[in-house]
Amino acid sequence: MNDTTKILASWIGGLCLAAGAASAGAVDAELLQKCTICHGDRGISDEPAYPSIAGLPFQLQVDAMQAYRNGHRDCGPVPRMCKISQELTDDQIRELSAHFAEFEFKPAEQPFDASLVEKGSVLHEDYCEVCHGDGPEDAEKSILHGQWAEYLRYSLSQYRGGHRDQPPSMRRQTDKLTDEDLEALVNFYASYR
Repeated sequence: MNDTTKILASWIGGLCLAAGAASAGAVDAELLQKCTICHGDRGISDEPAYPSIAGLPFQLQVDAMQAYRNGHRDCGPVPRMCKISQELTDDQIRELSAHFAEFEFKPAEQPFDASLVEKGSVLHEDYCEVCHGDGPEDAEKSILHGQWAEYLRYSLSQYRGGHRDQPPSMRRQTDKLTDEDLEALVNFYASYR
């Protein structure tokens, strides 16, 4: 086999692998509908109780779904999430996570208390910015800017109550914050457009 033939064979092999990966990445429509019914088309929720998941980091989504499935994360007022996740395989969880991570996050249009936004901005800079960034595009962890306020309140109460595992760095930060501080943060994130 000469060099040209080797290059051509390598190129064709690469195309076949890419085509296989693309078809393997397709998510079953019925499975996808179980997610979009609450989280919205392309992962953009239009209901305050359900977070938008578009653009959330892949591993964050995998970890969340596995935690729901394994009973390590409380579904609270939305038991449907636990029921659906219990039926998912690891491969399906990865496929769904990759699917929704590909879309761009869209901030929710929602009311907020303007008198709390400045305080929330300062608290974000002091306690949250290192992991959650200045906006959705540079969040290393969950996207908070523009997320539904109702969902954020619930999630923060889960962390504070010990009903949701959090990394030690997050626990150190949330333990320093009062309920009033958390409400200011929620309103700051709700104000993001």
